[in-house]
Amino acid sequence: MKVLVPKKSLADTLARVERIVPNRSSNPGLSLLRIDVTDGAMELSGSNMDVDIRAKLPADASGNGTYAVTAHVFGQVVRALPGDEVALDFGENEMQISSGSYTTKLQLMSPGSAPVLSFPSDHAGSIDGALLARALGAVRYAAAVADFQAVFRGVKIELRDSHTRAVATDGFRLAYYHLETSTGLDADVIVPARSVEELLRVVDDGEVKLQLDDGQLSVEHDGYALNLKLMDGTFPDYERVIPTAFPVSITLPAHRLSEAVARVALMADKSANNRVDLFVKDGQLQITAEGGFGRSLEAIDVMQEGTDSEIRLAYNSKYLVDALAPTAGDVRLRFSGSNSSPSVVNDLGDPGYLAMVVPLRTT
Repeated sequence: MKVLVPKKSLADTLARVERIVPNRSSNPGLSLLRIDVTDGAMELSGSNMDVDIRAKLPADASGNGTYAVTAHVFGQVVRALPGDEVALDFGENEMQISSGSYTTKLQLMSPGSAPVLSFPSDHAGSIDGALLARALGAVRYAAAVADFQAVFRGVKIELRDSHTRAVATDGFRLAYYHLETSTGLDADVIVPARSVEELLRVVDDGEVKLQLDDGQLSVEHDGYALNLKLMDGTFPDYERVIPTAFPVSITLPAHRLSEAVARVALMADKSANNRVDLFVKDGQLQITAEGGFGRSLEAIDVMQEGTDSEIRLAYNSKYLVDALAPTAGDVRLRFSGSNSSPSVVNDLGDPGYLAMVVPLRTT
């Protein structure tokens, strides 16, 4: 069977699928890419046991066939092809790949050795892809990375009749994004943060279909279908730890604060949590840092509000910069008054986003 497909279309689709299929695995079948050919289309699918993916792309093909190849080898070959079109000629044991002046043959594996995947045909929920991507992309950074931190390594997605909300925290910082829109589903789920990253690579404008079933969240959008395995456990009651009283608040452009913190932090002690100190008084914010190579300071005029005339706190500079990254325009940084109580970042141009950062203990 012979299949013709544009190189760019095949390479772009393979790049997304190949990220999920492991290069090496104790189960050799997980390294395989399944290829299903039908009239006018081909489907690529694979899994890493946490995420299943299926991608459909148009192709000049007639007839039906199912094949399997080693995913990362196929991906390397396709990316290196010289022509704009790719011809795939499937034989009994080999697939011939031709493009421009180049031809090679790749060994085919038994399709029965590849993972057997199933994706729902019906979906009970849906949401605009741009909104979902905004919500998940705004909070992903706050999830933990250490294996022992259990559910903190995931992103909680609250699916309600009245709203949809994404939340992530590692215990030292928190981010949530609130959407005043419903998916049609009603559940709380925790999706591994790494799986969220893969979802963000395929979601953009347009309708995203959702289905919850058997411990997984299934997503379908623009030719892609994914099954995301959900995490077990109870997410912490994050709303309880968000402060409600702020003796000092400042307002300033987000980019101005982020750039200043990043500059000052160049002198911060990397072995002391990249500490930067913030001192607010008389409508001015002073940011300082000191380390083995020197000391730096930057002062910024801000709009200051609150009952206290001044405040001094220290932060991990990376946590502050990360919290500001999803924002645009002006932000309000609200200080709750002590080095053990979190500070809150609000995006004045996007009220759906909130970030919280716990200051460093200095005494």
